[in-house]
Amino acid sequence: MLRLIKRITALLSNIIELLRFFGYSLWHGRSLRLISDKSKSVGAKDILLFCTLRNEAHRIEFFLDYYRNLGVKHFFFVDNGSDDSFQELVSSHDDVTVYYTEASYKASNFGMHWLNHLLRKHGTGHWCVTCDPDEFLVYPKSDVLDLYDLTTYLDSNHRPSFFTLMVDMYGKGSLSDSNYLPGTNPLEVNPYFDKYGYFFTENHRYNSLWCQGGVRLRTMFKDNPIAAPAINKTPLVKWKWYYSYLSSMHMAIPRRLNGGFKHGLTGAVLHFKFIAAFQEKMVEEMERGQHYGDSAEYKRYLQFLKDSQNYCDDMSIEYKGWQQLDQLGLIKANEWR
Repeated sequence: MLRLIKRITALLSNIIELLRFFGYSLWHGRSLRLISDKSKSVGAKDILLFCTLRNEAHRIEFFLDYYRNLGVKHFFFVDNGSDDSFQELVSSHDDVTVYYTEASYKASNFGMHWLNHLLRKHGTGHWCVTCDPDEFLVYPKSDVLDLYDLTTYLDSNHRPSFFTLMVDMYGKGSLSDSNYLPGTNPLEVNPYFDKYGYFFTENHRYNSLWCQGGVRLRTMFKDNPIAAPAINKTPLVKWKWYYSYLSSMHMAIPRRLNGGFKHGLTGAVLHFKFIAAFQEKMVEEMERGQHYGDSAEYKRYLQFLKDSQNYCDDMSIEYKGWQQLDQLGLIKANEWR
């Protein structure tokens, strides 16, 4: 009897949470203004990508090409008050739809309420990639199999989502040495990542794996590792209208969406935050105060970059491909060997 009561209580709690985040997305979605609508070209089986950004025009050309090559057919962007050339750059692309808002990024749960709204509006019934403009999905055999191959396999195994570990990439010198040229592969300036130093804790409440580690933990959070950023993500989901992301792409509801780490096929998101342009962005974001914890992470970035470098002979390794991530245990390719 007690077990039944606990199950009913948990079910009611989950329903309340689903309704709460559904309401948040409706409320915050009102601030989105449609700037460029190309969504009529979206086919019933197309894979879609959703992204919030601000002043990231320098990244967009390669970002679009990368995900098109993986099989993404349409992109939905939320432009949060950019004053660079982003909208001009994408205006001629037939596979890009742009929404615009100057509303608070922080109040919108760091953009997730906006994206949840668009995922419901446009993504329901589709496999959807949700990521930032400095994040690039890789998975076993992604050099020869596209997202249609991956999602067909997931569908055949009745899996609604795909788990990844976010791997922070960086250069060998100081941040100012990583001069990224628009349109080029960011691996050219940020080819390194930490091969060890990753920590995993199962979160039973949300059926998820809480992951921390990499260069940010090693350098900026070494005095307080428990405060290091989460690096577990579920960026690929076959969306239903009642789904929601809770915290970036780290956590989603219903809980079953977070369970992809239990399978023998997982991937990674290569994260290219540490380019020279990030220095200017840090100053801007500190002034705006729109990031998590009153931009506490950005404060650590500024302090760290005054006198430190990311590269470490004992920890750093140059990225060579998904096979290397598999060998290091950062992704799993067991099901596709």
